[in-house]
Amino acid sequence: VSMSTPATAVDEPPAAATPADEGASTAGGAVSVDESGHGRIVFRRELLRKFGTVWETRAVNDSPCAGVRFSYFNNSKNAHNSNILQVILRDHGFHKTEPPDGDWNVFWCAGQVDPLSLRLLKPYQKVNKFPKASCLTLKANLWTSFLRMQTHFGTAAFGYMPQTCVLPSQLEMLEEWMEAPENNEAVWIIKPAAAYCGKGINLYRNGQELPEEVKAAKGVACRYIDPPYLINGLKSDIRMYVLVTSWNPLVVYLYEEGLGRFATELYNVEHIERRCMHLTNYSLNKHNKKFVPNTDATQDDAGSKWSLSAFRRQVSQDFGEAKAAEIWRAIDDIVVKTAISVEHIMSGALPNFLAAAANGEHNSQCFQVFGFDVMLDGTGRPWLLEVNLDPALGTESPIDHKIKSHMLVDLLNVVGVPVPAATAEGTTPVPMPVSEQVAETAAGAGSAADAPPVPTAAPPAADAARG
Repeated sequence: VSMSTPATAVDEPPAAATPADEGASTAGGAVSVDESGHGRIVFRRELLRKFGTVWETRAVNDSPCAGVRFSYFNNSKNAHNSNILQVILRDHGFHKTEPPDGDWNVFWCAGQVDPLSLRLLKPYQKVNKFPKASCLTLKANLWTSFLRMQTHFGTAAFGYMPQTCVLPSQLEMLEEWMEAPENNEAVWIIKPAAAYCGKGINLYRNGQELPEEVKAAKGVACRYIDPPYLINGLKSDIRMYVLVTSWNPLVVYLYEEGLGRFATELYNVEHIERRCMHLTNYSLNKHNKKFVPNTDATQDDAGSKWSLSAFRRQVSQDFGEAKAAEIWRAIDDIVVKTAISVEHIMSGALPNFLAAAANGEHNSQCFQVFGFDVMLDGTGRPWLLEVNLDPALGTESPIDHKIKSHMLVDLLNVVGVPVPAATAEGTTPVPMPVSEQVAETAAGAGSAADAPPVPTAAPPAADAARG
């Protein structure tokens, strides 16, 4: 299901702001509450957010509800990665707060959320992570779940990940593969567990002796997909944004836009040592002198990063409309089947950490956006490369800014940030501060020191996919 664009939003990018607009409040009815009876804040694309806006200089808009202070908590150490999110929230009347001194409506967590903190959640609070998400975002765990489904349902249904082994436990298997005569032309790509953004990834040919440090390190080894689909002689892949709002029942949204990412050196499988030829990671290729930055969001098919729409147009041109439609249906299938492969793990974890789920109630407080990385081979067959726990939200170019800001606005509307219910006197209460929640939880059950912790983030898993 595609993440639908709210009826109150516009499809065109916001008009460019003048310097005088920077940091200005957009009060005067720009922010509103859904009047359909759902009691949710309406997030709008058309609020003034020009490329380059910095959240620290962005004034907080008036609250969409008189007498109610809305706030958010963000624990990201990388301010740039959360910048556009914070700009959007401030435009819609949200103040930044720091628990336990303040309350919050939205907790945007970097890394994996501390499961214990989920027990403090109030009905109006939203957190952008599910517990146990590492079963999907750790490379070894993703392969284990995929292999289980492949064994049960066959390669016809589950054949969309390249041949993989987990290191170092399956090193012997990898060495047998690399020595097999039938794999004479094969290349293997080894990805360290404790790395992301392309760090530590290297390619090795069949028969090549692996370094001892590679043999001993945790990671995965995958058969390299060759030949890949090339655009202008360059290897490419796509970043897709997948929102999960529930695991029981499973509810998955695939966003209509995304990014096409390119290597920066012309492809040649004979030169496996040239990382900017074989890896499409933006964090790696942006340092290459051949990298072409996007300077205009309306030019979405130029440079080293495209919009998904532009990528789709190119696929249709190269493969034909009928084949292209088949490719995108196959990618939809990959997203759904990958979610299904971990559904039992994710849904089973919720009752252990969420009071509502333990009581049999439907989860409405946790959600998560994943970054699915998919590439096409030379025949147009899609392959799942990995699933990212924290897809990068940095907006270093106009095309990033347009796609990611629109995606986040639509995401917030799908998730829904509720307005606290009115009291009997007809006024809307300000939510209880977190510090008081802790005290209330501890009352009658020991000292405040025994209370559950305030929301924090668990240390990011070393091999969680990020970027």
